[in-house]
Amino acid sequence: MKRSLRRELVQWVVIPLLPLAAATAWLAQDNAREAANAAFDRTLQASARSIAERITLQSGELVVDLPVAALEMFDPHFQDRVFYRIGFAGGSTITGDAELPLPAQLPAAGEVRFYDASFRDEAIRSVVLALPLYYGGGQRLLLVQVGETTLSRQALARRLFRELLVQQWLIGAVAALLVAVGINRALRPLQRVRSILRERAGDPSLQLDVGSVQRELQPLVTALNTALSELEQQLAVQKRFIADAAHQLRTPLTLLKTQAEVTLRMDDPAEQRSGLASLVRATDQVIRLANQLLALSRAEPGPNRQDTRELDLAELARTVTLDFVTVALGKALDLGYEGDEHAPLCGQPLLLREMLSNLVDNAVRYTPPGGEITVSAYARGDEVELCVADSGPGIPQEERALVFERFYRGQQAGGDGCGLGLAIVREIVRGHGGHIRLESGSVDGLRIVITLPRQRMAAIAPGH
Repeated sequence: MKRSLRRELVQWVVIPLLPLAAATAWLAQDNAREAANAAFDRTLQASARSIAERITLQSGELVVDLPVAALEMFDPHFQDRVFYRIGFAGGSTITGDAELPLPAQLPAAGEVRFYDASFRDEAIRSVVLALPLYYGGGQRLLLVQVGETTLSRQALARRLFRELLVQQWLIGAVAALLVAVGINRALRPLQRVRSILRERAGDPSLQLDVGSVQRELQPLVTALNTALSELEQQLAVQKRFIADAAHQLRTPLTLLKTQAEVTLRMDDPAEQRSGLASLVRATDQVIRLANQLLALSRAEPGPNRQDTRELDLAELARTVTLDFVTVALGKALDLGYEGDEHAPLCGQPLLLREMLSNLVDNAVRYTPPGGEITVSAYARGDEVELCVADSGPGIPQEERALVFERFYRGQQAGGDGCGLGLAIVREIVRGHGGHIRLESGSVDGLRIVITLPRQRMAAIAPGH
């Protein structure tokens, strides 16, 4: 069964109230009993005092003029029976029911004490009034007891309990209704978010209004907006990659097919070998173009940064430089590394290697024979500086802002490049939160200087 947030909220609010409701009902019953006792105890006390007022001493004898009204003031509806006793503490009974039980502890002179007891197999509620009296040559304590059965009390307690219970259930029902209404109102912003997501499903440019939901839900909406922005960014990258690949691969593949067909129709073995050599060169160019397109796709900004880790950029620069030594020697180039022994930073090893490979490859391609190429890396405080300097033709000042665009090739560019190398480098530098600049060499040529932060790179902002 699917979980419901509304049902869970109601359960967490209502279910804890059930034991509270049971405790409240028990307290209501106890309060009703006490209220009934308080009401009838006043009548008991009034009856006892009325009897006590009619007790007199005449000629040394105790005379009790029992008022009839003292025993008729009780509620007659439930036919409760009334008992009384007048006697001395610890002595004989003067009048009344001699078996009427006394409380466990007698009251002090002038005090009144109420107590529950059982008399003739019936529950009774009694009161005892202690009167100090000089009688028989000494000070004695006269006790006036009045008791009644509890039918009227029980009926009143039940009526009060029912009334209290009805009130509590009405309050509980209203509270439950208000809770349900409140939960529905609280969940209304989520329902609006759901409706917007349904209506604009498939639209990655959608951004939800963070201020339209409660403070507790704002992190969720912010996370949704971030996810939608990253999705939009990834879709844009994919569309751009597909467009670039379709545009850039169509012509080379067509030429490759044409070259293969022409070579296939050749009869002269020497011409066939020449055609096959051209075919191999064209295939190499297509392979290089495809690899650079894939590298550019990997370098595009996106949320996938799981392969970020600590590495030594100086060591990586020395390794990449060593990889190109053979190619450089083939062109009589002086290729070497100068810089710090270690330049640690946090980054993506594969992308940084791709960046260095593109920089060194461009330098090797465009530096004329006999030239020099120097790769260096330095740790400078919170940053690492990477530099690739060559003695090639350089890049004119007016073109330096354009060479980072995809497929742009400068006027002095030759060879079989496709204009993606520096575009890949720029995306990788941006992805690592760094900066890149082009400078003129000390004599001739070009210096490409890259500055990267040493700390862990932040998430890529949309639009980079």
